[in-house]
This record gives sequence, structure tokens and C-alpha cells, in this order.
Amino acid sequence: METILVVDDEPMIRSMMDSALSAIGYTVVVAGSVREAIDLLESGAFRFGAIVTDYNLGDGSGRDIVNSVRASGLKAPTIVISGSLRIDRDESIRQGFSAYFQKPFSCLELGRKLNALLNKRSASTSVWL
Repeated sequence: METILVVDDEPMIRSMMDSALSAIGYTVVVAGSVREAIDLLESGAFRFGAIVTDYNLGDGSGRDIVNSVRASGLKAPTIVISGSLRIDRDESIRQGFSAYFQKPFSCLELGRKLNALLNKRSASTSVWL
């Protein structure tokens, strides 16, 4: 199963996503800030299959993370979660995110969307001999 980076500055939400995604078989690495997430991405210690991030973080935004991901060449899908009405589904896609969830959200739906994005990525990168 894939390793997922979960970024949220609210410990309760971070823990909830960690538990839910771990329960369906993902390896989850958590970060509580933009800086921590970028450090994890740049460290090379993990090969992230996808990133799930809150939009509004104490030291920046999920957009900073998606920009870092794209600049590094990583092709991982990125899901943004927001409790703010300042960003919507269309705006999140324009900003480079693969999917958008409004808080409160269903962990079951998040898991389904993550599976769909990862399966789509796998299908598009398959090599047929």
C-alpha cells in the first residue's frame, strides 16, 4: 500500500485522518505545519504516493505544499481539505490540487477519493508489453 503524507495543524483532525487511512491499509506520515511537510518531502526518507493537506495552516497554506510538490517533480495526487469558504472545488483545482473536501468531511469519502486517485495514477503509468 502507498505512503500518504497528512498535513493539518489541528492535532485532532491529523489523528482522525491518520487512524482512518491506516485502517484501510495506508502507511500514514503526519505533519503539523507547512515547514514540517516540506522538510519531510525534501528529506527523501519517504516515497509519498499522495498528500492530504488542510488549506489554512499556521505557517502558510496547502498551496505552499502543492507548489513544493510540483517543483520537486513529484507526481503524487494532492487532496486539499478546507473549513474556509475562501476556496472552493474549482479554485482548488486551478491551484493544482487533485481533489477538494469541505470540512466537516467523511473519512470514508476521503479514503474512496484517495483510492480512486491512486488507481487512476497507476492505470495511467502502467506499461504494457
